[in-house]
Amino acid sequence: MNTDDIARLIAPLHAASWKSAYRGILSDHYLDYVVDGDRLAHWLRYIKALSAGDGEIYLATLAGEPVGFLCIESQDVDEANVRGAYVNNLHVLPHIKGQGIGSALLKHGARWAKTRGHGQMYLFVYEDNADARRFYQEQGWRVVERLMSELPDGSLAAELRMVKTI
Repeated sequence: MNTDDIARLIAPLHAASWKSAYRGILSDHYLDYVVDGDRLAHWLRYIKALSAGDGEIYLATLAGEPVGFLCIESQDVDEANVRGAYVNNLHVLPHIKGQGIGSALLKHGARWAKTRGHGQMYLFVYEDNADARRFYQEQGWRVVERLMSELPDGSLAAELRMVKTI
């Protein structure tokens, strides 16, 4: 499967997740009219860059249909001087959540990170995304930093950096 095929599989999952989880964080206009094309364009570009570096995408399927994915990258040091494996994206279709798919994807990511010598993983979650924060905290993640970031729709929102020792 080539990078464009992978992008076309995960972009709709990403957009569906955002439409559900980010309502009230991103603008309704962005979620209703822009997110599908924006996420496809993002992944068409990003997967090519990811394949040139050290990263992996895990796709979860049920009955042969894609229902979630994890994108994880090996990062020696990021902009905040953080070491570890970066969980760039974790998304599960809204109607499938609660069935252990996100947890299973994170376990795959942790195994991948350990094979690269990382002792921790980190990610960013929007502060207003209470369900995601709760999910990560139940998985053993902890908040270590709060920062403001510009969203794809041009607005600003508080983001939390969370880490987990593996």
